[in-house]
Amino acid sequence: MTRTTNYAQVLAKIGAERSKLLNETKIKNLTESKSLIEFTTQLRDTAYHEQIAKMPLPLTSRNLERAFHENLIATTVKIIKNSPKRAAEFLLMYLYKFEIENVKAIIKSTNAKLSTEQKLARIYFSAEDYLKNRAVIEEAAKVQTIKQVVNALKRTKYALALSMGLQSYEDDGSTACLDVLLDKLFHEELCKSYESLPKKEKHYAYFYASMENDSFVLLTLLRGKNLNYDSNWLRLAVPPSNFKIYVETVEEIVTSVDFDSAFKVALESYYSEFFLRVQNPEETVADAERAFKKAVLDHARTSIISENFSIGGSLAFLTQEESEVHNLTAISSGVEAEVKPEEIQRRLLL
Repeated sequence: MTRTTNYAQVLAKIGAERSKLLNETKIKNLTESKSLIEFTTQLRDTAYHEQIAKMPLPLTSRNLERAFHENLIATTVKIIKNSPKRAAEFLLMYLYKFEIENVKAIIKSTNAKLSTEQKLARIYFSAEDYLKNRAVIEEAAKVQTIKQVVNALKRTKYALALSMGLQSYEDDGSTACLDVLLDKLFHEELCKSYESLPKKEKHYAYFYASMENDSFVLLTLLRGKNLNYDSNWLRLAVPPSNFKIYVETVEEIVTSVDFDSAFKVALESYYSEFFLRVQNPEETVADAERAFKKAVLDHARTSIISENFSIGGSLAFLTQEESEVHNLTAISSGVEAEVKPEEIQRRLLL
């Protein structure tokens, strides 16, 4: 079977879904909304209407963010279902990202001693239904302690990371290490999934996989340096395999005496163009993260035609869809906080 035939079905689905994407004018108009009611009214004729209509009251940016993510999950499932088998296996990482967020949500809400109902309300079950993991996630949400959560998930791919994180939690009472180890595991799994792709498909997936992994490494290390985390913690926080970052670069950042020294190392890396020092370390890292995301979005837009009959077409579309959800989430939180439209637009990926 030819590549054209293999990708015909998913290309048709991508075409239909891409027609639903909001244009830049619409996005900018949404930033002018005076309230969340006006904001959601402008979304009545969009693909998000169904999820928004099901959203529980009161109308909040947090609830809207959940509605946008539910739409993203539904769209991702459509793309996976229509993709060739090997491509679909790699695209599953987009759903595993939500599953990891589900596990994190259970850990945080259990630590906060929320009720089972409150915990279940924080889970994206649409992702779990497709991954066929609903039962185990529900079980983890019903227990009362972090140790019980870890035990409930002992037969999942998260078992080792959770077990290691539990030791740290029992020492200091913080869930931070659990979060970090889960994020690290996601990126390790991403690299494994990338390596499992056929050679021709790896060519098209390389940019997306490398940017996701390497940006995570650099941003995590810089954030850790700003928070004065020790070297051993930083080494534990990042995956061992990278794409365009030397092992020596990672170690140099890890052993830097402070954020400024670590930032200088990042400026000498392959990704130097994404880093620009601004007012404070937090804004510096946030701007770099936005620059990485914008670069991936720009790549997706320019490769729409050239990578159609490959996994690149699906990755390009899902990147655009994720960016749109990022924009809508930023707008809703900005409107709720009564932020000026021009400031909201500064946070967007356009």
